[in-house]
Amino acid sequence: MSHARPRLDAMRPRTPGATRTADPRPPDAFPLGGNYGPYLLFGSCGAFLLLTSLILVEFVLALGGGQAKYDAFMTRIHGGAYQAYFWIALIGLIWFTVRFFGLFPKTQPFRFGPLKRPPDAVMLTGLLGAFAVLNIVVAVILGGVLG
Repeated sequence: MSHARPRLDAMRPRTPGATRTADPRPPDAFPLGGNYGPYLLFGSCGAFLLLTSLILVEFVLALGGGQAKYDAFMTRIHGGAYQAYFWIALIGLIWFTVRFFGLFPKTQPFRFGPLKRPPDAVMLTGLLGAFAVLNIVVAVILGGVLG
């Protein structure tokens, strides 16, 4: 145990004067060196989430706007620009999900109550398997095979 007298203001510099700050500059190898490229891609996938949710809101508004608005929306959604966007968004969101699930095991505690945490590979396989099964079931339902 220390008997030294505590400093009353630990944030005050020992000597008065100008505070030294580093010049503002981007980190080394930014934006495409190191891991910055994948980090930027991962973050930019949020744009797919935003745009797809806005399309979904537009769809709901078209449903409530009558048959003419619904038909106009469906005609527009089957156009080439929307179809290209949907394929790009599908690839981007699958990559986003796989990368997100890869981060998940690293953030979990080492124990779940009385049980030890499963190995990272088992947890990741379970998450990706559940993701694949859920997407296949939704695709089958939306395709008209079930339901």
